[in-house]
Formats: sequence, C-alpha cells, structure tokens
Amino acid sequence: MNQLTVTVPITLPEGIELIQTERREQLEADKRVIWDVNKATEVIGISKKDMYKVLEVFKPRLDIDHGGCVYYPYGGSKYRIESLGFTKFVRNNFARIMEEIAK
Repeated sequence: MNQLTVTVPITLPEGIELIQTERREQLEADKRVIWDVNKATEVIGISKKDMYKVLEVFKPRLDIDHGGCVYYPYGGSKYRIESLGFTKFVRNNFARIMEEIAK
C-alpha cells in the first residue's frame, strides 16, 4: 500500500494561538483561584442541585482535610472550592460524576 504524507501550512490570524487543553484550563482556573458553589456550577455546566450531589458523593476524595480541593462548610461557613484541583478532578472522573448525577 502506498502512503502519501502532505504538509499544509496554516496561518493563524493575528492574536490567535493554539494551546494545550490542560494549559487553557489552568489559565482559566487561575483567574479565580477559589470558587463558591455558584461559580463551580457555572464552569462545570451542571445544576446547583447536581453540584451538591457531587460534593456529597465524592466528599471522601474532595475534602480538603483529606488532601482534596474542597473546603466543606460547618458552623455557618460556605463551601470553598480550589479551582484547578476541582477542574482536574472533574476531568479525571467525568464518567463517574455523570453516573452519580443520573441516579
């Protein structure tokens, strides 16, 4: 079988760059290091109800007291979510998260 390799130059418009997905996510997450539940819900693209479900189901892995990226509220405080760690968690556990939400 013959094979042909073709190289096609592509010129990007001024001000446009290509970056790796992980780097883009890191840059976006770095804009706001600590999220509240509303911001996490907006970025991840799920309902607030589903976000609370995710936070409870995955608490053993997400709790900051166990090396995770989420500060769980007590005594009237609020959830605080470290953006980059949570973004990585969602990316690495997307299928499982969707399974839990569907229940």
